[in-house]
Amino acid sequence: MELMRFLPVRALPLPECPRYLFSFDFDDTLFTMGGPAGERRMFFSIMRGLRARYGVLWGINTGRDTVYLREGLMDLFHDDPEAFAPDFTVTMERNVHLADAEGRLMPGLPWNDACAVAHDDLFSRYGGMLEELMAHLECRFSGLELRRQANDAFSLVVNDACGLDDVSCVIQDRVGPYEEIVTQRAGPYLRFSHRDYNKGTALAFVASRFRVPPVHAAIFGDGHNDLDAMRHLPEAFRCCPSNAAAEVKAMVACGHGYVSTEPRTRGVLDGLVHGALPHFRMNTDIPKADF
Repeated sequence: MELMRFLPVRALPLPECPRYLFSFDFDDTLFTMGGPAGERRMFFSIMRGLRARYGVLWGINTGRDTVYLREGLMDLFHDDPEAFAPDFTVTMERNVHLADAEGRLMPGLPWNDACAVAHDDLFSRYGGMLEELMAHLECRFSGLELRRQANDAFSLVVNDACGLDDVSCVIQDRVGPYEEIVTQRAGPYLRFSHRDYNKGTALAFVASRFRVPPVHAAIFGDGHNDLDAMRHLPEAFRCCPSNAAAEVKAMVACGHGYVSTEPRTRGVLDGLVHGALPHFRMNTDIPKADF
């Protein structure tokens, strides 16, 4: 987990008085694989302006593990001298890293320790049942090429994200009686997890550490695992790109939020300019963009 310290860029010094917290899902929200460098540069330009003028902190809330996120951040920062590291990350929907005084992302203790203990206990008690369930799923859904992820014993991936609807129904029938066990789902990925640790509870911990009230938070996401953050911080502003899951769009639409007509990174930029900034009554110099 300490690999997050070794990014090519560091977080900027904290504003004297952090006032807002913007949280971004990574894949297919903030980050578009092979997307134009201009979109990334525009994002960092906007965030620099918001930080200087309004004390806005930013971070990434993702299902990726730390190694995989580090690879993605290297692409996000590529060829952009103005890029700077996030103030926080949440990986695997639960593990927190916070920028230290030198701008390095360090494990967020004691949250991560408590999270590890909870999951060790969970999988010690229910690991046998989950192993049997996953073996059953591998056999039953072989047509989806369902398989376990090598770096995460209690997670799986399929070749068609739509197929996870049927997989999730079978899982719910089996684990429903066990209140502590939940699943985290994003695209073709699904992970078993402890109910107390998700994108929402982790983000609430981050906000408390920075002393930012939830009403001053903004949540950008596209996948099912982003619903936990939106539910857990109902006062926060919500935004999703046009490629978001239907359930996410419905959640954003029913609250104070903004459903962009643009996909992925462009949807984030659109959501910042036409959603979050008006919501928080912010003004800043926005680079010209064709939204």
